[in-house]
Amino acid sequence: MTEAYSPFEMTSRWQERWRDEDVFAAKILRDKPRFYCYEYPPFPSGSLHMGHVRNYTIGDSIARYKRLRGYNVLYAQAFDSLGLPVEDAAVDSGKTPAEWLDECIANMTRELLRLGLSYDRARFFSYHEPEYYKWTQWIFLKLYEGGAIYRSENWVDWCEVCQTALAFEQVSGGCCWRCGTQTSKKKQTQWYIDVHSIAQDLLKGLEKFDFPEKAKIQQRNWIGCSEGLYISFGIEGFEQALEVFTTRVSVIYGTTFLGLAPEHPLLNGLLRGMPDEEQLLEAVRNMCTIPRVERMKTPGREGLFLNRYAIHPLTGERIPLYVAPFVQEGLGSGAVLGCPAHDRNGFEFARTMGIPMVSVIEPEGGGPASSNEANLAEGRLVGSGPYNGMDSAAAEDEIAAELIRRSAARKGETFRVRDWCISRQRYWSAPIPIVHCAGCGPVPVAEAELPVVLPTAGVDMNSPGNPLEFHEAFVSTSCPRCGAAARRETSTLDTFVNSSWSYMRYCNPRYAEAMCDPEAVDYWIPCDFDIGGTENVTVANFYFRVVLTWLHRLGLSKESEPFKSSVFHGMVLKDGRKMSKSLGNVVQPADLIEQYGVDAVRFQSMWAARPDNDYNWSDEKVASSRRFLSGVWCTSLEIIAAVGKDERPEFGLDITTNAGKQFARSLGIAVGKIEEAYDAFEFQAVCNDLILLLEKTKKFWNRAQRNLTPENRELLRRGVHDLLIMLNPIAPHITEELWSRFGNQEMLAQKAHWTHLEKTARAQSL
Repeated sequence: MTEAYSPFEMTSRWQERWRDEDVFAAKILRDKPRFYCYEYPPFPSGSLHMGHVRNYTIGDSIARYKRLRGYNVLYAQAFDSLGLPVEDAAVDSGKTPAEWLDECIANMTRELLRLGLSYDRARFFSYHEPEYYKWTQWIFLKLYEGGAIYRSENWVDWCEVCQTALAFEQVSGGCCWRCGTQTSKKKQTQWYIDVHSIAQDLLKGLEKFDFPEKAKIQQRNWIGCSEGLYISFGIEGFEQALEVFTTRVSVIYGTTFLGLAPEHPLLNGLLRGMPDEEQLLEAVRNMCTIPRVERMKTPGREGLFLNRYAIHPLTGERIPLYVAPFVQEGLGSGAVLGCPAHDRNGFEFARTMGIPMVSVIEPEGGGPASSNEANLAEGRLVGSGPYNGMDSAAAEDEIAAELIRRSAARKGETFRVRDWCISRQRYWSAPIPIVHCAGCGPVPVAEAELPVVLPTAGVDMNSPGNPLEFHEAFVSTSCPRCGAAARRETSTLDTFVNSSWSYMRYCNPRYAEAMCDPEAVDYWIPCDFDIGGTENVTVANFYFRVVLTWLHRLGLSKESEPFKSSVFHGMVLKDGRKMSKSLGNVVQPADLIEQYGVDAVRFQSMWAARPDNDYNWSDEKVASSRRFLSGVWCTSLEIIAAVGKDERPEFGLDITTNAGKQFARSLGIAVGKIEEAYDAFEFQAVCNDLILLLEKTKKFWNRAQRNLTPENRELLRRGVHDLLIMLNPIAPHITEELWSRFGNQEMLAQKAHWTHLEKTARAQSL
């Protein structure tokens, strides 16, 4: 009787051996190719969920595969232990964040290692350690000194539940990224990282490495570069001109209004001295409070006529000025050319406000323009003075040139992306290293005084708003510049600022002299690969790129891009919906591991779908994964018992039988396909090909065991060896056990073992 597959004892035994022999320790070895695999670290939330399992199994499988291929691998982990998620979880538990983290990190470390993840354990750290966030604060000071960080009063997205301002990227569908609450608009003074100044660098950086095309398109669209013309309109009775951005200057003769965003900086001046100034300003303020998503959903929302007129730079006509809620602050100049006959938003707004519409592009086939919708097509210009009869697309350059000749316009570009609001009105994150002095204003803390330590004692978590505001021992200080009594900044840094440079710290997390160990960073950076969820494309990954681009521009980093390639995986669903405690559809990884074994859970998470797709959880699938591994176990032990232990075999004999040639061909094809699939991160294909290879191995074994010639023994040994090697990255525990039972002394985890069929065997496989 073949020994039954029972994974539980062998799992803990191999994990202990990996730990005791420290086989995953990363070192600088310049005689080997290196590979740095980075994963976005987990928030310490108490326990792992299936999204974690999928994410980290992908990362670990890649790290193990690269080690088998002879690479020197850095694969490490940290805990994203600062920010809103941790603070909210701690408050819900009735503990302080510091108390909550001690328990959570210990528990989640055990769960991560229980998955068999091949981390260099000496590199574990947590973002809430002052030794780490000291350097986050240092980065803040350097960016502030270099002009990349500034403080400004703006209308911000505010979450009433989380009680903090949010970044543009952290509002999805008008709702907070953390709690899903509808956000509102508030005018506040916040800290920002300038993204507009480096937007072109961010676009160019997408082409530097092998960034996934789908993610590249997402980031391009998120940055949203538009080239066009900034046109200057003089305003009657007002000293300053109004600059309007347009990407379609050919329709300028159809301008019937100019629309200003409710946040436009000229509005206070334009309304000053009007009889109903206060009522008008109040109406404008009310428009500012409308969430951005609501404004864009309803471009026909009522606006406000300013009782002022601009002068058309080509015709001299008087053009009325309106506050239009659909116009976005920070996009272009915050003012638009109102040509409603040729713009959807302008059409809806003009119809609501009773503004005339003038068509200046003749519809295809001639005849009058539709009164029911805007005409967005190109065509022949009409009502456009000297440009009548010209093709509208061809007229773009001529009209632009004339405006520039008159000093009424300049070429330029605008970006959809916003500057990154990095300050949060919450307690648990890295303090912003700024002191506010009545005489000196905002003053940076001296580098020698870092870190500004976040207090963990005497903090009242039940106080309204930000508890730091009421912590007098923290707030009261003296001005670094003049020595007068001053107060510390109480807003803390966004959690993504804390994580934005963590991949550099992994290179040597105990280095104390600087933000990073320069020798280690020079060796390991840029990371060869990063793995995260689809939400990371325009949040974490984007923020990492923003910070490194600025560090590079300021001469603080040789590299400008953090990652050479990336995988952004989909969600794990249950019954077609995202797993959620509130929906009662959460699958607990710990329970699955107890029932099926960790290798089966790992195999299932890789087999269920391509990494970039969502997949619906299936209990049947993980049971099938367990049956597959049981088949690997039984077949391998039967062959070991029959052919005996031996050193790793090579093809040294001529294969004479048709069955042997067919199996050698199948093995050669499998090695090639699985190798290509691993290199392309196509793990579902790897799993399918491994299942197929097992079936062919069993088929050959059933035939060959009746006639165990030296040729068949060698083929069977090689077949099982190669199956174990290729399965090892995904199911490391069962493969290490069977590998050792074949008499191999060195573990698969210890050195390069990837199968290399000789040229003759490769030729036979084709």
